[in-house]
Amino acid sequence: MKTAIIGAGLSGLACALTLEKYGHQAEIFEKRQMVGDRFVIAEAMFSMLHTPIDDEIRYLSDTHGIHLTPSSNIQKVFCYSKNESACLDGSIGFTNMRGKHPDSYEKQLAAQLNSTIHYNHNVRYDDVKNDYTHVILATGDALDTTQFQPYDVAYKASFKGAVLAGEFNPTEAHTFFNNDFAPKGMAYLLPHSQSEASLVLAYPQYSENEDLDKEELWKMCYEECSKILDQDFKIMHEYSIKDYRIGKIEHARIGNTFFVGNCWGAITPVFGFGQFESILTGIYAAQDIAGYGDYQKLVEPLSQGYHDSLSLRRTIEKFDNHKLDLIIKSLNNKALEGIITNKNINFFKLISRLVHPFSRHA
Repeated sequence: MKTAIIGAGLSGLACALTLEKYGHQAEIFEKRQMVGDRFVIAEAMFSMLHTPIDDEIRYLSDTHGIHLTPSSNIQKVFCYSKNESACLDGSIGFTNMRGKHPDSYEKQLAAQLNSTIHYNHNVRYDDVKNDYTHVILATGDALDTTQFQPYDVAYKASFKGAVLAGEFNPTEAHTFFNNDFAPKGMAYLLPHSQSEASLVLAYPQYSENEDLDKEELWKMCYEECSKILDQDFKIMHEYSIKDYRIGKIEHARIGNTFFVGNCWGAITPVFGFGQFESILTGIYAAQDIAGYGDYQKLVEPLSQGYHDSLSLRRTIEKFDNHKLDLIIKSLNNKALEGIITNKNINFFKLISRLVHPFSRHA
């Protein structure tokens, strides 16, 4: 059995690591010159989105033998709308680094790996399909799946982000819901350390947003964040992305070709995070190849989670700033806060099932 993995991101590396645990080796092809060869950014895993799993890091370690060290534990999430604010308090999740940062999750996974990574190899499916018994498509690019099947795009997103220098509490995250600068989207600030943080603005590129000036939106976002945190931040470096496809495919496996990570549809539409789902798709694909599971069945809960998330996003997109104010204000109710952060209740799943009780299909 010979397995080729195209892409050395979270899902591809998790797949290779899991194959090794079952006694198999894979060859990994990465078009860039190193693992994590992109801009530095902080991301997060929020446990409230993955109930009944209440600690993703412990789960990956204890259940799958994949060991990650996050940058920090998130103990508080501050939520802001145009006129209201609230705070969710508890063991809410983890922050971590991505990209070229020396402690990025990509680099942590690669350090645990024995399989060969071929860097600077821009390999296509046709280049490897005849030489390997199994192919894992883990490029991170949704368009790479379209030669096999449709990729159902929920929306295209526009991002603007920066690394800020300032004073931060690494255990605190900040989220902003304000249609003035994040139309039908959001912004968030996640600390890297006590002196650096990522500020990210993300919104969908719907027709009504096409004529908006992203730089002006970013300026408003930056000024709002500076005002709320009462700091004059220094921008270390910036980045901008457009036409980032968030969606999902229907078939997780076609023949001996497996689609993992973003090539499967691991990004949750409502908030745009998907690291945990990406890693799980890589693990599940490896389990199928090693004869310990059926990939299509293993990802079914992840598929339902994607569609629940999309239902929730479609609902939130209908809210104007007044309704967003009411939602954020309601979070100050301790009973509601307790339900949201309860380790035995998936609040977001319950709400999504109420607004869209029937399963969606890609």
